[in-house]
Amino acid sequence: MKRFILIFSLAFVTGLAGVASAQEYKETYNAAIAAAEAGNYADAYNKYELAARQAEAEGDTDVAKKAHIVCAKIAKIVGTEAYKAGDFQEALAEFEKGLKHEPEYVPNLYMKGLAQKQLGDIDAAMTTLAEVANGRDQKSARTAAEAIRDYHHAEASKLAARDPLSSPDAQQIRSLIASMQEYGQQPDANSFFYLGIAAKAQGNYDEAVSFADQAIQVHRGSRADQAKLHFLKGESLMLAGENALAKEAFTAAAFGSYKASAEHYLETL
Repeated sequence: MKRFILIFSLAFVTGLAGVASAQEYKETYNAAIAAAEAGNYADAYNKYELAARQAEAEGDTDVAKKAHIVCAKIAKIVGTEAYKAGDFQEALAEFEKGLKHEPEYVPNLYMKGLAQKQLGDIDAAMTTLAEVANGRDQKSARTAAEAIRDYHHAEASKLAARDPLSSPDAQQIRSLIASMQEYGQQPDANSFFYLGIAAKAQGNYDEAVSFADQAIQVHRGSRADQAKLHFLKGESLMLAGENALAKEAFTAAAFGSYKASAEHYLETL
């Protein structure tokens, strides 16, 4: 972390070469660099922040912008350390502080969303992550989209694991997938799987088969991983009295961890 700040800061020194030595913000900026080199991020942050204000007062928007960016990066470093230590409130405060300096510095926005999630403010977290997911930084957008999807799928998985799955719990699964879509993420194979589980629990077997088929169509994993989708289809067809079609589905499901259960139904249907 120290080397990162040092390289970033030293690159800015060259940009100050034309600033008159009498200008106070040059001295403040150089003092900030020294503090960053020493790993004193709190002092470095304060000095960069002061340098930004002084440069703005002198009309040097270029140096002010650079100082604000360094402040944002320092806030990300300090906030991440707090996040890893489990102090999510402090982490959130740092990320928000960094965003005030540089709103377009995406790492702070992404980490803000994660901190909000850890603090239980799910609506705010998903809104923040959706902002990242819809942004121009493609790598961050993908990561944020995965975070949104993973949260909703994890919550749906907890409900789907209940035996028996009640109709209210099934409806909550539907609500979770709908919420995921509201935050900009379209259903994937796992989404359709959970929707199928919900439909089956509510006795909507034709709908469950439809969701299973949609899941199978978009699934991109291994055949063993896909087995759960065929198994869901088989169970739904069986419950609907479509035994011949159910056998076809169970035959496709006879892989991996579903092999024994699928073969059992194939023997008994």
